[in-house]
Amino acid sequence: MKKPRTEGDDLQEVRVIVDNYEASVIIGKGGANVKQIRLDSSAFVSILKTEGSSKERVMQIKGTVEFNVTALKLIGELLIKNDQERKQTENPEAVVDTHCFKVLVHQSLAGAIIGRGGAIIKSIQEDTAAKISLSTEPLGGSTEKTVSVTGNIEQLQAATTRILTQIRENPMRPGTTSIPYVPGQPQMQFGAPSPYGAPSPYGMPPQAYGMPPQQSPYGMPPQAMGGAAAKLEKIVIPTICAGTVIGKGGSIIRDIKMQSGTTISVAAPEPTAPNDRVVSISGPPQGIQTAIFLIRQRVESYQPPAGVAPMMQQQY
Repeated sequence: MKKPRTEGDDLQEVRVIVDNYEASVIIGKGGANVKQIRLDSSAFVSILKTEGSSKERVMQIKGTVEFNVTALKLIGELLIKNDQERKQTENPEAVVDTHCFKVLVHQSLAGAIIGRGGAIIKSIQEDTAAKISLSTEPLGGSTEKTVSVTGNIEQLQAATTRILTQIRENPMRPGTTSIPYVPGQPQMQFGAPSPYGAPSPYGMPPQAYGMPPQQSPYGMPPQAMGGAAAKLEKIVIPTICAGTVIGKGGSIIRDIKMQSGTTISVAAPEPTAPNDRVVSISGPPQGIQTAIFLIRQRVESYQPPAGVAPMMQQQY
């Protein structure tokens, strides 16, 4: 069986917003659909879990541009077919042959897709007949914008090929702060003014992991951060990724605590759920958001050793 590639300089990660129903269709019964998509496209496809009651989830696709476009084509065909079957029972005259992909891109890449004076996006739309639009602002609490691509299968395939190629050929500058969109996470805006007129102590985005420590309020203990009320949140990570989050001798978790100004503990797996571990994070709300971002970054960058099934397969 041909396995998806997960390493290499030519690989690209694509993030797409899907609603909960679409996620269930893509996964399929017992994960059958997503497994077949991985096999047929050679791209690694997974749908991340969310906290809370969000109606959205993030689908990750990783492979070459060609593999990723093939995966999107197969997913589009699957969703359009499902919509056609649903509409057939509701309104036999309604014909559905289009779909809209909401691709997440870093805000710094918007210019590469739009082009000077809108030349690139206009060219893509004229050449592919797909409809393309970009959100004007990043999604709350993140540095990601949405690129909505609407069309039939041929149009989607042609347009996503052009868009993903533009992204590959215009990489972000080293050191650019990147905060992924997390559905269901409180939509906090960095730099928002304090309701009491004083500058917010959370006016700077969290550091990317691995960057040298700076003079940041996240390096202070929670009680020193403007008196912000401490809260407690719990998230779940795959057991297989715990070592990536904790680090040798606890080095990584200590760094995350320092950067976020929170207290973090990773519980042992429960006998009833050996594949999951609960991470408890306490501290000010913005510090918790920073810690969750840094932990997710570690989990999503995890690469299984050779011969071990990718951890995200448990999440589909």
